Amino acid sequence: MGTTFPQIGNRVVAKVIDTKDKCTIGMQKGDEFELSIHKCGNFCGYFYHNIFNWVAMLQFGGTFPMGDPDVMEWVCPNSKNQVKVQLKRIKV
Repeated sequence: MGTTFPQIGNRVVAKVIDTKDKCTIGMQKGDEFELSIHKCGNFCGYFYHNIFNWVAMLQFGGTFPMGDPDVMEWVCPNSKNQVKVQLKRIKV
């Protein structure tokens, strides 16, 4: 039985755009994950914890005061095996 996640607000996609060393859970450049306040999928829980509020902001239409309001970049909190992701809002 699959899990159904409600479509609330905009879609948010996290795309791995860079890695330093080897990610401890195996995320690689080019991997994409759909994230929301309900869905973290196979995305790293440690990283998701740090970006949850930004995911919610993008999902519900908030904006960051600088740069592109629909795209943000974040670096993994694991300083040894850093993964950099781009969060992108896809308006629905």
